Amino acid sequence: MKNFFSLIFLALLVFACRPGKKKEVDLVTDNKPAETSISTIDAYNRFIKSLDTTDIASVSAAAQKYVELFAKTDSIQADSGFVLFEGLYDKMGNYLNEQHLKDSSNYDAYVLGRDTGNATKSPKANAHVQKLKDNGFTLGTVEGSTYIKQDRNFLSKYFYPHISSVMKKYLTQVNKENEEGFIDDAGLLITPLQLSERVLWWENFLKTHPSFVYVEEIKQEQKGKTTFLLEGIDNTPLLDYNTKTLQTDYRKAFESVLKKHPQSATAALIKPYYEALKQKDTKTAKKLLQQYKKQGIIYDYSA
Repeated sequence: MKNFFSLIFLALLVFACRPGKKKEVDLVTDNKPAETSISTIDAYNRFIKSLDTTDIASVSAAAQKYVELFAKTDSIQADSGFVLFEGLYDKMGNYLNEQHLKDSSNYDAYVLGRDTGNATKSPKANAHVQKLKDNGFTLGTVEGSTYIKQDRNFLSKYFYPHISSVMKKYLTQVNKENEEGFIDDAGLLITPLQLSERVLWWENFLKTHPSFVYVEEIKQEQKGKTTFLLEGIDNTPLLDYNTKTLQTDYRKAFESVLKKHPQSATAALIKPYYEALKQKDTKTAKKLLQQYKKQGIIYDYSA
């Protein structure tokens, strides 16, 4: 399961990391070309391409340019401009992490020490952390090591006043989940109940906005979340190791879904599975999981 966990964790660690899947222009909230002039989008696209993707300051430069160009445009063009920005934002995050792997020991000590009140506040670490903050990033931790993650509060200042209400709704939820955390050391950082609420939130979002620009990425994230909700994870197991009965936290999550959202697609998955687990009918439970995997609803990490 470790290999599977590593793959899924990379996909879910920073929800918004979606490199190489976007067109460069005409990517608006509903995936339809803007009917108005795209000259502003073209200008921003050219500006983005002119930036140095190895210089973190390019992120704040791009954010400032966005405001300059899109402050008076409609939200359709503003959404398209944001998609262009996020392409740069994600690419910069990938680059920063590549560099961080080469020189992380100083920052590991800084962040991990900070948690115990023994941070090594070296000038180098402080300057680095401040530069990250000024450009929409911060240091995060996973399994005892640090990495660079997006500080998506950065987006609210530059983009929220101009994007559509749907894009803002999406970004607000992504930021909320990033701040709450998800998984670390092969265990959940949130409760199974919170996880079920996330799965339901995104199910509803996809139903309400089926042509949203990031719909395919959301579907992949949803698949990972649903997998963990139904199967648990190494250090937050679904079943008690000794009694093989459903853990209380998962039971609460399942019952909440069935009670509050009985007509949801998530409830349709959980209902027969939960009934089998309550009866300790592991054969039926496993058969249902295999069915969900074949249908592409959850990941098959045994393959």
